[in-house]
Amino acid sequence: MVATVGVTQAAADDVAPTPVVSEPVPVVQSVVSQTPTISSDGRYVVYAGAPLLPDDERDSTVFLLDRAGDKVVELTTLVDGIRPGNSVFPVISADGCNVVVITEMALDLFRDDDANDRWDVYTLRLPWCEGELGDWSLVSTTRGTGFESSAADDVSPLYPPAVSGEGALVAYTHRFSGTAPDLTGITVVDLTVPLGDPGRANPVAGAPAAAPDTTFRYHGLREPVLSEDGNVLAFTSDANAASPLGEWGTGPQPGGFATSHVYVWDRANIDPNTNVRRISVAPGGESGDAGTPAVSGDGNVVAFVSTASNLVPGATLPVCDPECPPQVYLFDRTDGSLTLGSREPGDPTLPPVAANLGATKPALNRSGDELIYVSRSTNLFPTRSSEVGGTLDGDIVVTVPSIGTVQRMSTLADGITPAPAANSNPKVSANGRIVVFDTLAGAAYGKPPVDGRQIAIVEHPPVLSLSNLDVGTVAVLFPGPEWFLVLANQGPSSFIPALVEVDNPDFLISGGTCVDQIGVPVPPGGVCTVNLMLMPSVPGKIEGTLTIHEYGFGSQTISSELTGFGGEPALAPSPGGAEAHPMVVGSRDEPMVFSVFNVAFNPVRVKSVRIEGSNPDDFQVGTDDCSRKGIPASEACTLEVLFTPTASGRRTASVVVTTTDGAYTTMLVSGDAHWEPKLAVSNTTAVAPSKVQVVGAGFSPNTPVWVSWADGAGKPTLVVTDGFGGILADVTLRPNDRAGNRTLVAQTADGQLASADLQVIVPRRGGRSNSPRWPGN
Repeated sequence: MVATVGVTQAAADDVAPTPVVSEPVPVVQSVVSQTPTISSDGRYVVYAGAPLLPDDERDSTVFLLDRAGDKVVELTTLVDGIRPGNSVFPVISADGCNVVVITEMALDLFRDDDANDRWDVYTLRLPWCEGELGDWSLVSTTRGTGFESSAADDVSPLYPPAVSGEGALVAYTHRFSGTAPDLTGITVVDLTVPLGDPGRANPVAGAPAAAPDTTFRYHGLREPVLSEDGNVLAFTSDANAASPLGEWGTGPQPGGFATSHVYVWDRANIDPNTNVRRISVAPGGESGDAGTPAVSGDGNVVAFVSTASNLVPGATLPVCDPECPPQVYLFDRTDGSLTLGSREPGDPTLPPVAANLGATKPALNRSGDELIYVSRSTNLFPTRSSEVGGTLDGDIVVTVPSIGTVQRMSTLADGITPAPAANSNPKVSANGRIVVFDTLAGAAYGKPPVDGRQIAIVEHPPVLSLSNLDVGTVAVLFPGPEWFLVLANQGPSSFIPALVEVDNPDFLISGGTCVDQIGVPVPPGGVCTVNLMLMPSVPGKIEGTLTIHEYGFGSQTISSELTGFGGEPALAPSPGGAEAHPMVVGSRDEPMVFSVFNVAFNPVRVKSVRIEGSNPDDFQVGTDDCSRKGIPASEACTLEVLFTPTASGRRTASVVVTTTDGAYTTMLVSGDAHWEPKLAVSNTTAVAPSKVQVVGAGFSPNTPVWVSWADGAGKPTLVVTDGFGGILADVTLRPNDRAGNRTLVAQTADGQLASADLQVIVPRRGGRSNSPRWPGN
């Protein structure tokens, strides 16, 4: 099949394309909206946006989106008798019950005088958690009891507040003191303590008692973030908050700004000598600023941004020219390790290569195994996005550090083409399944143009596999051997088992990590197990269904069909199952060897060996010393099974060995397979204008493939592979195309990828091959 770039064509034989798992595509709101945050379950999103009413002249108000019914409600509405004001940086608690905002509106007229400096922090409990819309409570107050406490009117509207998982703790940034209006400090408020009582509001640990001298310039303490239980608070500071005395820091040059670092305060540790730790410094000393912390919901992982060049030994970082591009780092509080988060995809055990143009704006899921950040780097993906937007805009990048995968969230409707790099402020649900961000590229996503940013929501559920299981013949009223099933999560987000059940009581669940660790996420690339036995209550065939459930909004379930037979067992395998090596589709693995023992008291004869189950075509019986042969009591026969995958992903099957008496046993076999496509061009050097033929092989058959330039020039072209997984396309080089070494990329929505290099020569106008203006003359 031949396609010319710029024209979409179907396969010549009109075979329907093979269904593939599409890359996630953002759903963009139609109105001006920005700085979203999301509840733990991904159901509720709060964001700041332009008012909807034409006579509302404010720049920013706060909205809540309930994704269960796609309902939007304004939370900071105009109130009669209260001067209008802007509301910014809304944050929703993990449980979806509380919203915290920074606002100019005096929503508590008893304590807020609605005059002069007006920025304060308020919290609202939502109706589905026994709250009431409009019933805002003041958080940022002065010291005093009862009505002696008044609005502090000193909150910084430049930094978002932080809230614990159940909304009981709020941390926010404010003026350090009246004598140092340009400095900021952080206060933590415990809303369970009555207003004005001691212990309700306290400065963050490590805060200096007085303003600094003038040797260096300072920003102060800022950017607080909280774990769900509120025990871990990370923040940015240019004071040495790890010192019990809270000393102000130093910088590279007097008169310049002091170096900022990220600190972690363990609020459960009451020892002031050890409860605050600086995490953004290398053993070799300081070499750059750090900030923008994010903390996982469980408090075990802290992400931050730093321009330092010495934090991770062995890392390859871009050249500092003269400033070092910022990178995202991950600090693990359980072992004190520090790793580079913004790195090229690949083996996570190898020395990392950093994002070549830097990365900012990190966010983490609850368990810290999924990292989201913003980057314009060109070495993370095979194709580039157009460079538009602000300095903190870019692609929305999702990575799973433990397995080295990197995925672009900001793609257009085809799931392949990068959206313009005008995206920022990402946040993620607890299981990593829902990512929200804001963008200046709403029109590229198919929305009507607006004058400002728009929030986008991307859902990328995990791809799960769980084999069906046939346990063979088991004696009636006696428990058979214990089997285990493996739930494998192929990503890109976590799966959280909440309930494991089977609908037939003859199948007994006896344990496994899916059962014993209910509520513990299975991360991308991870597994959990279910152990079970069959104890037949009656003779004959027995069937059941094992189901593993999640709970809550957007939950998933996965099931396994269980089969067995009540009778007299005659055979038992060793081992009971085997895992093949990862293979390329169409190749063949080395044999998996099984011994099948006669466990009866008399000789038995094997009638057949068959491959059944979910993917029987992906496995073959090789050497077979069992079929149509007798096995003496207590002895065994041998057979080999080969993994010969016909499709990608997790492949499973059962090897069924049956006797002439009808008794049988099974072995569970599995393996992972992937496509390994190749791409070539007819000429590695081409002069424009002309055509270059592109040939590809090794893709999945009858599958859409997008062919595009890696540098993002032009529009991608859709072709469809033939029945053997091949493509043939003509790429047209135009007179105004970019010259130089370029790369063509062919990729599918499920991640099959190949590329070919091409040198493009574009003659200058009027030049011929014998002209001095011809390249090379």
